[in-house]
Amino acid sequence: MNRIEKSKEKFKQLFGEGVPSTHATDPDFQDILSHFIFGEVFYQGNLDDKQRELITLVVLATNQTLPQLKAHVSAALNVGLTPVEIKEAVYQCAPYIGFPKTLNAINEVNEVFKAKNIALPIESQKTVDEDNRFQKGLATQVEIFGDVIKKCRRVLHQIKSICRNIFLLFALEISILVTDSI
Repeated sequence: MNRIEKSKEKFKQLFGEGVPSTHATDPDFQDILSHFIFGEVFYQGNLDDKQRELITLVVLATNQTLPQLKAHVSAALNVGLTPVEIKEAVYQCAPYIGFPKTLNAINEVNEVFKAKNIALPIESQKTVDEDNRFQKGLATQVEIFGDVIKKCRRVLHQIKSICRNIFLLFALEISILVTDSI
C-alpha cells in the first residue's frame, strides 16, 4: 500500500468518513498534510495509535491549536482512548503551559464530549487529599529519584533558612538606615 492509500485509510480510522474542510478551499495543501502525517508519520516508529493521539492532544493543547484539538479528541476516542485518559493527558499540561491554556483545551475537550453524549464531569481520579498529598507526593518522588530527593529537600531547606536570615539582616539594616536618617 502506498502512502496515499495509507493516508486515506488512517484518516478514515481516525476521523471517519468525509474530507477535511480545508480540502474544499486548499486541496493541494490538505493533500500534502494528509499524505505526510497520515501516510508517513503515523507509520513510523513503535508507538500505537492511542499513544500517538495522546501526544497529539498534548501538543495541540500546548500550542493552543484548538480547532485541531477538537478533531483529535474525536480521533482519540475513535482509536480507543477513554474520556479519563484524554482528560488526564490534558490536565497534565497545566504545570507546563499554565492553567489558562489548559482551561482552553479542557473547554474544547468538553465540547466534543457533550456532542458525543459523554457524561460530564467524568469520574474523579483523585488519589490524594489535602491531608496526605505531601507525603504521597514525596513517596512518589523517592520512588522515581531515590533518596537523592530527600537530600535535595534538606539542602533546599538549608538554603531557605540562609535566605530568610539574609533577608532579615537586610531588613534590619534598612530599618537602621531609615532610623538614622530621621
